[in-house]
Amino acid sequence: MKILIAPDSFKGSLTAIEFCRIAAEQIQSFIPDAKLDLIPLADGGEGTIEVILANTPGKTIAVSVQNPVGKAVNARYAILAARQTAVIEMAQASGLPLLAANEQNPMMTSSYGTGELIRHALDQGCRHFIIGLGGSATNDGGTGMLQALGIKFLDARQQTIQACGQTLNNIVNIDLTDFDPRIQESEIIIAGDVSNPLCGELGATYVYGPQKGADQKMLAELETGMSHFAEKTSALFTTNTSLMDACGAGAAGGMGYALMAYCRATMKSGFELIAEFSRLDEMITSHDSRPDLIITGEGRFDSQSLQGKLVGQLSEKADKHNIPLIVICGHIGDDIDMNKISPNISAFSLCQSPSNLDYSINHSAKLLKKLVSDLVRSF
Repeated sequence: MKILIAPDSFKGSLTAIEFCRIAAEQIQSFIPDAKLDLIPLADGGEGTIEVILANTPGKTIAVSVQNPVGKAVNARYAILAARQTAVIEMAQASGLPLLAANEQNPMMTSSYGTGELIRHALDQGCRHFIIGLGGSATNDGGTGMLQALGIKFLDARQQTIQACGQTLNNIVNIDLTDFDPRIQESEIIIAGDVSNPLCGELGATYVYGPQKGADQKMLAELETGMSHFAEKTSALFTTNTSLMDACGAGAAGGMGYALMAYCRATMKSGFELIAEFSRLDEMITSHDSRPDLIITGEGRFDSQSLQGKLVGQLSEKADKHNIPLIVICGHIGDDIDMNKISPNISAFSLCQSPSNLDYSINHSAKLLKKLVSDLVRSF
């Protein structure tokens, strides 16, 4: 029996690599002659660096940068041996898990630390970048990142504004004089699986702002500020007006827009990018390695999982080749109807009731071990 184990991370709980190890150990103990292929996956968020380094030579570098509220935090990024490519996870410097509950306020948070990581990588000679945008705590349109790279945002008195969500509407002029020229020499790929535009009901603010601590009053102010920032940007780059509606412009509180408009970045599916590094398609389609079963996993399996996210894209590949797919997750959302998705897909949760969610998060390794052993017995 050939089994492909290809999970995402369980954010804040299990890495994709840990999931692979635990699942493989349990399967091997019950089916010693099973042929297992382990491909930890990511979609541009937490675990992207780890997963890429599992598939290609490189090293990690730790840097002290500002977290979303300006406190010092040690963040890591990777430099791949091939083409001196920097792999940066925005979540490392500007992620929501870096903040206490009372610090989660997208009016005040800034992406400045992500810009510091980019600047550090430029200093190391990197001119090729993969930037994962998952898990951000910010809704500043990427202005904090741009400020760290030398751009000045000026108010009506021509005073420099401290970039954050709250100050977007105060921008009168944007000064590119000190914008790091090395950015224009660089190739930047955005790794993400968010297709939202910058503004509107489906934009960065209204879709993701509440997850970052925004209430209804904040949402209206942030949306106004984001639209204002886009207008000022369009006045600088007349050819980039349409980028407001570009696929992924709303990723990470508008960071996608900032990278595309100011840094000429291109958007690419985080899942497909990782799939290329790990040769996933070859693993699924090759006669010698084609699995009889695929096991994947993620922290929460809900309707969004099947709308372009990692598990949804993997399920499409499995469906195309008629390979049964098992999804192991921390929690199954109430908004997903298993009767309406492919019969090839089965889903199993580590969390048996809403009251056990915290327990499941804190004991995910133990629960995964038990669930996989139970599933293997039924193979």
